[in-house]
Amino acid sequence: MFGKKLLTILYVLLFRGLPFIFLLILTPGAYSQSFQVSETSAKFVNDRDYDSLLKVQYLPYAATKNIYTGDFNARFPEYKPRVLELMQSILQNPFGQLDQKYATLEPGSTAYEKVRKLYLAEISKAVGISLQNPAALYPLFEPDYSDRILQFHTDIAVQRNGDLNVTEYITVYNGNGHGNSANNDIQRGIVRDFPTVYTDKDGYKVKTGFSLKQVSRNDMAEPYITEMLVNGERIMIGKSDVFIDTGVYTYKLEYITNQQVRFDTAKDELYWNVNGNGWVFTADSISCSIRFPEGANIFEYDCYTGVQGSTEKDCRSRKASGNEIFFSSTRRMNAYEGLTVAAAIEKGVLIAPGKAASTWLFLKANYILPFLSALLLFLFGFYFSAWRKKGRDPKQGTIFPQFEPPAGLTPADTGYILDQKYRSRLFAASLVDAAVNKDLEISVDRVGTIFKTNEYTFLKPDKVEGVGTAEKISQYGFSLHEIYGEKAKSGTYNPVFKNLNTTLEKNLKDKFLLTKKTKPGARGMFALNSGFGYLGMVLFFLGLIVSFFFTVNFFSKQVFIITVFLMLAILLVNIIFMRIMKAYTKEGRAITDHILGFKMYLEQAEQRMYNMLTPPEKNLELFEKYLPYAIALGVENEWAEKFDSIIQQAIAEGYQPAYFRGSAGSFSNNFNVAAMSAGISSGLSSTISSASTPPSSSSGSSGGGSSGGGGGGGGGGGW
Repeated sequence: MFGKKLLTILYVLLFRGLPFIFLLILTPGAYSQSFQVSETSAKFVNDRDYDSLLKVQYLPYAATKNIYTGDFNARFPEYKPRVLELMQSILQNPFGQLDQKYATLEPGSTAYEKVRKLYLAEISKAVGISLQNPAALYPLFEPDYSDRILQFHTDIAVQRNGDLNVTEYITVYNGNGHGNSANNDIQRGIVRDFPTVYTDKDGYKVKTGFSLKQVSRNDMAEPYITEMLVNGERIMIGKSDVFIDTGVYTYKLEYITNQQVRFDTAKDELYWNVNGNGWVFTADSISCSIRFPEGANIFEYDCYTGVQGSTEKDCRSRKASGNEIFFSSTRRMNAYEGLTVAAAIEKGVLIAPGKAASTWLFLKANYILPFLSALLLFLFGFYFSAWRKKGRDPKQGTIFPQFEPPAGLTPADTGYILDQKYRSRLFAASLVDAAVNKDLEISVDRVGTIFKTNEYTFLKPDKVEGVGTAEKISQYGFSLHEIYGEKAKSGTYNPVFKNLNTTLEKNLKDKFLLTKKTKPGARGMFALNSGFGYLGMVLFFLGLIVSFFFTVNFFSKQVFIITVFLMLAILLVNIIFMRIMKAYTKEGRAITDHILGFKMYLEQAEQRMYNMLTPPEKNLELFEKYLPYAIALGVENEWAEKFDSIIQQAIAEGYQPAYFRGSAGSFSNNFNVAAMSAGISSGLSSTISSASTPPSSSSGSSGGGSSGGGGGGGGGGGW
């Protein structure tokens, strides 16, 4: 142990002390200064003299206390004011005696240099006296047992193809938690994280290569474990079952990385994070040397320090030659602070990757873009092929007015075939149809104290005419006997309506929807072909998951915008094709053409035509007969408007609609048939829909640059 301390002291004296001694001999005293014992002494000595003489004796003494040079230099500025106060008290008498003798002596004479040496000698004596009572300087000479980086140096050799041969020398101190240690992270060795995904100046991702060649500790090969991270690679140096002793260790890592050089139009630049901003340790000293190939000329360079994004410049640079440059920090870096350097050379020395290689690397780094593009193209091709085979409708015929619906089809049948989907208005149309046929009476009452709403009561007529129950079910799609006596009011759930709604929908699907399970003999009018949409939705959610993973781990505003656009395009393709994949059979196409012609008749025929063709009483029968169809086809307003004047006159003569029984005062001279029919359609439909929906069971209460801006870097710690 004594030999080790002696070697440390000799090292400090030889490599740290001698420069200070030469400085004392060669440096004149004419400097501006902030510290002085007296005005006369300030003519002979300056701040640099004090600093030099203090460190000449303090550094060897610090080494005996296991305080390393970098550590001492980092902490010295904090305690320097206290040291200078002590110096001032010690130097008052000796400097006072010298001042009396040489107050009139001016710089430039031979005697001046001799007197200057006398002042310097007194400072040296004062420094020695201060070390006789180190407690006065506490805790300047208290050893720091915290795990930390003493020296982080990187040598980078830039190859002509842009690859980098990198050698890192990481000298760390392992205190093993002794004394006033701030941490005890190093147990088995150190951890080095190397990022391989960055964002370029255009906002896109860049993926770099990383190939580790060799790892050593104190010039001996050291075992290590590599672990893939989301955005890079982790190197855990050491053995899991071997714990290292207290002391200083130098780790050497050699690796090759590419895609780090920026090939701009006017220059080729290396922008490099030396140690990175992810280290949990402080770093006493950080440095880096960059060597470009022969023939290169470094014409632009800079450096930055601090936390990620900082533009501080506590660093210096020095060109060793035209193609080589050296950077170093000028202060201790705290945890998560780093040194970033940049050096640019003229074009023509380095060989930039070709367009094909650049495109491949771009797609590889921003893989979400080609992935979603391929997904979109595949989905479009798949849907287009499926549409041509299964989704193309037979050619539509000429549509002209039809004066009656297709034979054998109920109002609900026509609406379901035309829309190719079930709607609640089909159930309302069936109820009105039953009322028109005198199999049902619908009573409408306005209820409520402040806010009035319609309440519908479905009554059994005094004498039900027509055929038996089974045939009634076949006619309307559900049993009327189940609805007799029931009431429907918006916002009030009624399980009877839910069951009847479901029954009607099932009957319509069984009769007209063509599926693999279609029963033999059924009149399949159309196919939804919804099975093709399952694959589309699976691919959409796959794209959504991959996009979420990429965005969370490799967020880039530019890539995110394009990703959102592609996902919306995939969703749009799904929606469009699922709408057009519905296809009629040949019979379904012919029936639909007839329904469209009948719908044209209901919404476009003029009232005077009815007046000319039929007497008023027949017009009323015609209106009531086709009103359920108009409701099912969504044209009840247009159909009712044509009969407004006729019904107004009939009401004046005591007319009572067959499908509607209102409360007293419902009919008057101001009665509007279009409003009444619309109210029956929309009001009954929404009420039936509301009454068929059970209450929800879910809960509602649940220099242009900056530190860390380049490639390389990363971080690390201990394990």
